[in-house]
Amino acid sequence: MTDRVQVVALACSVLLLLLVLELVRRRRLSEEYSALWIVLAVSLIGISLRRDVLDSAAKWLGVYYPPAVLVLMLVAIISVAALSFSVILSRHQRQIDRLIEENAIMGAELRELRSNLHVPTKSERSDGVQEPVRAAARER
Repeated sequence: MTDRVQVVALACSVLLLLLVLELVRRRRLSEEYSALWIVLAVSLIGISLRRDVLDSAAKWLGVYYPPAVLVLMLVAIISVAALSFSVILSRHQRQIDRLIEENAIMGAELRELRSNLHVPTKSERSDGVQEPVRAAARER
């Protein structure tokens, strides 16, 4: 890498790390998701500072053009990120399904309790009489 390319790569890597840390600080990105991005940014900083690491990795892998190793790393990182996010989305979907079931059960229990107590629902009250709590809240 030329000096200019190395400086630009280092600057972009540091900016990526700072962006991730700022998003975590502002709670726009949770720590759970940020770990992968922080590892990526630190790896990019390391590669930007030490070109010989990239050259050694290329030689070890039998790649004659060292920047091709960067493409290989990018594909690997994107694959790991996609798998990680799929696991997280699956977990969230299970939690959403469980909450939907609990909400349905509580709704059924509430309807059953109301029918046992003979408390009229909104649709059953045709006399126009408002409940005292709601009437007082509307007057405020």
